[in-house]
Amino acid sequence: MNIIEISIQILSNLKRELSILKLDGENKLIQFESAFHLVDKAMDKIKLFMDKYDFVSEQEEIEFFKHHMSKFLKESVYFSELFNMESIKPAGPEHEIRKFYEKELLSVQEFLQNNQNLYNYLLMKKENQDRVFFLRSSQAPVYKPNLFWHTLDTRYCTVYTLYCARIMGTLSLAGYIHDQLLILNDAQDSVGEDKNPSLYWTGKKTDLVELVYALKTSNVINYGNASVVELATLMSEVFGKELQGYYRTFLEIKSRKKNRTVFLDHCRVNLEAYMDSFEAKE
Repeated sequence: MNIIEISIQILSNLKRELSILKLDGENKLIQFESAFHLVDKAMDKIKLFMDKYDFVSEQEEIEFFKHHMSKFLKESVYFSELFNMESIKPAGPEHEIRKFYEKELLSVQEFLQNNQNLYNYLLMKKENQDRVFFLRSSQAPVYKPNLFWHTLDTRYCTVYTLYCARIMGTLSLAGYIHDQLLILNDAQDSVGEDKNPSLYWTGKKTDLVELVYALKTSNVINYGNASVVELATLMSEVFGKELQGYYRTFLEIKSRKKNRTVFLDHCRVNLEAYMDSFEAKE
């Protein structure tokens, strides 16, 4: 087996082991620590294979460090950050926990914004810098000076493999934080309240997310004091549309090249056409 095949096999086994490990129980720290060790063992296996393996081509090496090793490191980043975050989370009350998660979310968003260029490179599936980013022999410029890069074991990783893994792991962390905030918001709902909507969102999820952020930035709800989490929760309940991971969707919208407000522009065009139709009848 080549290194791509063995990495797919090891990652598949890891996913199965993680799915068996219950990650939504009461003692999250033990579960996240256990998950991290499962990832660590999987990485040891792939490193052991790499010690005796020679890449057959530059393309194989690029594919491995860009699409495979980055996934192992992503899981390591994700569970490590989860453990660190949950270990310092306040015990309560709920409003303090909410403030904590909102502060953590701001840190996550700041990291993603600081690494927006590399995230766009991955999101748009570009390849023009792959030889610089994902070949161990390349003299890749250090993205941001950091003492850690000088101690990086380049036998198993490139600087940009780790950067990509951190971005992917942070996106997963953002999704986790969003879910926890939604759970806290759901807990505030009245017991027995009928949440079955009579109206259903039949458009795209991206359209609804675009609308949520438009309402937030327009400051027309609670004089601008309503959070994105609150607006997303409300829209989910009103229109029966699940909006988990909406921040990642927002980043995809933000990265559009030609037109970033597709849905809002579509609404404007249709409304103007509707108005014109009335004028034509007069």
